[in-house]
Amino acid sequence: MQQFHAETTDVSVKATVDYPFSLDLKFYRSANSDLEGFSDHDLRAHFYIHGIHEGRPGSPCVFREKFLSLVSKTAHTLEIGPFCSPVLRGPNVKYFDVAERDALIRRAILHHQGHTDPPAIDYVSPTGDMAVIDEEFDQIFSSHCVEHQPNLIRHFNQVERLLRKGGSYFLIVPDKRFCFDHFLPETTIADVLSAQIEQKILHSPRSVLEHRHLTTHNDPVRHWQGDHGTPAIQTQDVDTVLLWIDQLAKSGDAYLDVHAWHFTPAVFEDVVNQLYRLGLSKLRADRIYNTPAGRFEFCAILSNH
Repeated sequence: MQQFHAETTDVSVKATVDYPFSLDLKFYRSANSDLEGFSDHDLRAHFYIHGIHEGRPGSPCVFREKFLSLVSKTAHTLEIGPFCSPVLRGPNVKYFDVAERDALIRRAILHHQGHTDPPAIDYVSPTGDMAVIDEEFDQIFSSHCVEHQPNLIRHFNQVERLLRKGGSYFLIVPDKRFCFDHFLPETTIADVLSAQIEQKILHSPRSVLEHRHLTTHNDPVRHWQGDHGTPAIQTQDVDTVLLWIDQLAKSGDAYLDVHAWHFTPAVFEDVVNQLYRLGLSKLRADRIYNTPAGRFEFCAILSNH
C-alpha cells in the first residue's frame, strides 16, 4: 500500500490561501502526551509511519466541523450535490444537483432519508453535467459527492472551468476503509483513465453490482475496531441477487446512483497528482487531511493554480 505524503504536497504546492498544513507539529505533539519528548523530525516520522494508520489527527482540520471553518462565508460559492441537507448556506452560496428542490424532497421521503428545509437548486442536470452552469466561482464545495462521479476527469475539468484562477475546491470524501465500501478495491489511476476513454456518463454494471452485493455496514467505529462485517452477497438469498442482476440488465440508460470510486487519503492524493502530471486536470492537491479514528471521511482542498 502506498504511503500518505500530504506533508510533501504541502511543501511543494503553495496554496493561494494559507490553509493549515496537513501535519501541524505543535498540534500533533500537544494532542499526544506519549509523544511530548519527540523531536520535530521524530514526530514527523511517527505521524507518517504510525499516526495516520492509528487515526491520530495531524491537524485540527481533519474534523469536518473545523474544516468547514476554512470555507469563506463571503466568497461566491457553489455547493455540488446538497440533496436535502446543504452543508453551506447564505446569500453567497448557489447549488447544483440532479433534480429540483421538490423532487429531491420526494426522493428523500421515498428512501426514508431525513431532510431539512432545502433551498431552491440554482442549477440542475439529471446526469450531473455541470456544463449547465454559466458563471464562475471563488470556491466550490462538495460533501460525499466526488465518489459518485462516473467520469472523474470530466468532473475535475468541469470544476476547473467554473473555478476562478487561484480558487479552491473543498471536498469531504468517504474513506473506503471505514464505510460500507470496505471490501471493494481501492481506485487506481487506470480505473480513472478508463472511465475517461469510455466517456462514461453512467455508472458501469460493475459499480452497480459492487454497490448492491459487495458492500457492508457503515459504522466507522466498528470498522476502526476491525469489525468489518461481511459483504452483502454472503447474507442475501439467491433470488435477491438474481433480481438485482435482472433489473440492472433492464435499466437501459437510466442513471443508477452508486459509488464509482473508492478512496483513502493516500489514493485520492495520488490520483489527483497523477492527473495533474499527465495534463488531464489542472487541479492540484493543496491539502489532504488524514482520516481521524472513529470517523469515515477525510477532507481535502484542491486548487486551480
